[in-house]
Amino acid sequence: MPNPSNRLPSLYSSIREIVAPDVEPFMATKTTLVDLSHTLENCILRNKLPSVIFTGFQESSHWRAETQRYLELANIATAICIFAGGIPPVPEERHIAVTLEPSDPLRQEWFLLVLTEWFCALLCGLDNQLPVTEEGDRSFETLLTFQPEVIEKALDFLIPAVYRYRPDRAEELEQARRRFPPRVPSGPFFTQIIIDIVSHMQRRNDRQRQLLSELQALYEQQQTLEDTIAQLAVPVVPLFEGVLLLPLIGNIDSRRAQQVMEHLLTSIAERAADVVIIDITGVPLVDSAVANYLLQTIRAARLLGTQVIITGIRAAIAQTMINLGIDLGSIMTRNTLREGIAAALAVLGYEIQPKKSI
Repeated sequence: MPNPSNRLPSLYSSIREIVAPDVEPFMATKTTLVDLSHTLENCILRNKLPSVIFTGFQESSHWRAETQRYLELANIATAICIFAGGIPPVPEERHIAVTLEPSDPLRQEWFLLVLTEWFCALLCGLDNQLPVTEEGDRSFETLLTFQPEVIEKALDFLIPAVYRYRPDRAEELEQARRRFPPRVPSGPFFTQIIIDIVSHMQRRNDRQRQLLSELQALYEQQQTLEDTIAQLAVPVVPLFEGVLLLPLIGNIDSRRAQQVMEHLLTSIAERAADVVIIDITGVPLVDSAVANYLLQTIRAARLLGTQVIITGIRAAIAQTMINLGIDLGSIMTRNTLREGIAAALAVLGYEIQPKKSI
């Protein structure tokens, strides 16, 4: 077992010191790190490039989802070294497994180091250890570099770790490192990597635009639905020619009160109504705000030349209005809707007569 006093320090922190201030780190989610790792690995798989791969994730569970990919890489790469908290589900003869101690800082890092004859690359991220709902949203402070001198330094950290954990396989990696020394990117393969990254960004951008379009369509549907509900919540019913009925039911807040006023005034104008009956039998509470909105609606209707009759004022509501100092003395009121209809007809010069028996 490795000596805890000789634990490997943070790979990310060591690399960060080398590249600063020339290269600024960026924030990436675990999902983005997977995408970037796949982009580098795909170049090796697509072109069957002999290579050396050092890779490590936080959780060994990731390897269960990546088994087939790493079996394919093992058929091409000269050497693959996998750092994990457990034993990766890849045959031992196909890779070099490094099972890290729980206290090893490498277990909090995500890294992929690739050496080929045409390019070298290092992706390294340090977990911010912030709480997340989805594992894929876990955030990392990340560096991506193709600089040979930086990758040399990373190898100087990783190779000793292999000697501590797997001294029986360390020499294999030393030989592979000598075969593929870090070098400045050249040839078409580096171009492929950049194109893949840009293409992936474009696909994400297209998907984001599609989602925004879908959200906009849902928003418009919601607005239409809310408008329909608002109209149903403020029904203006034509009773007779020149007479409209507005039955109010339920609580009335400022938004609904505004809808009442707008819908009623529109209906008055469209139907040239002479009388409007506002029935508040179904309104459980009338406070100062509701009363003021009613008064504003009545004044606006009068400006259009329409007489307003309020019906359904219960004793408790009447007492509340008196306590609030609300004066309805100039407004025609009736106890019941039936009485309000009779009053509306009277305003128009009609009256209700019982049918004469023959």
